[in-house]
Amino acid sequence: MKDFEKDYRKWSKIALICIVVFLFTIATIDAFLGFDFSKNMYVMSIVVAGCMMALISLTWISILNGKLMRTDLVEPIKPVAQVKEDCDKPVTLEDIEMCIRKEGYVPQVEEGAVSFKIAGERYEVYYQEEKFTLVKRFGLSEDTNMSLLLEASSQAQDEIFMFRSYMHTYDNGQSALCFEVETYLSSTAELEKYFPQYLNVLLHAVDRQREIYFQMSEAEQKKAEESTNPAIAEPRVVS
Repeated sequence: MKDFEKDYRKWSKIALICIVVFLFTIATIDAFLGFDFSKNMYVMSIVVAGCMMALISLTWISILNGKLMRTDLVEPIKPVAQVKEDCDKPVTLEDIEMCIRKEGYVPQVEEGAVSFKIAGERYEVYYQEEKFTLVKRFGLSEDTNMSLLLEASSQAQDEIFMFRSYMHTYDNGQSALCFEVETYLSSTAELEKYFPQYLNVLLHAVDRQREIYFQMSEAEQKKAEESTNPAIAEPRVVS
């Protein structure tokens, strides 16, 4: 734009000088030489065309000058800095509560956690120093086969990404099997984007662990029955 303005101003000055010289020449010829332009149509047409070109050039130069002057007076518009949206703010328990509610569940804010239920089973969410933890705990009955339970949990943990399971013993001596998805979240945008995926991971892990546990239990029960009743394990072939 600056190069165009510089070239324009240079050539506009040259055009003005040429126009002035042309008009001055015509006036000199008419005044001092007494040449009658009206008797020579060819020369007359050149003079008229030159006058018209001079008029058009002057008009165009004045228009461009006006535009350039307005451009110089207008200050350049500074880009407006983008304001960060509220979704980029740090995560709070209230944000977690709202996110759970959007998924169709009824959250309850407790001391340091947010809980909700799916099909009557309790789930808990903890958030501290950008560490997000989604937990499901299962109480254990006396007839639970602990070795099969831990083996099934370990196998499910190996199959499913981001999931881990462990045993937790309370102060009263009771134990619980804990399913957990743990990761880091730094903003409400990440929370709203990934919370449904984390919940699906945990639900899938619970279902998969149960499936593996029941398969192992059935296999062990069948093995025990075969050991106590050899006739079942080795059926006789009648010839």
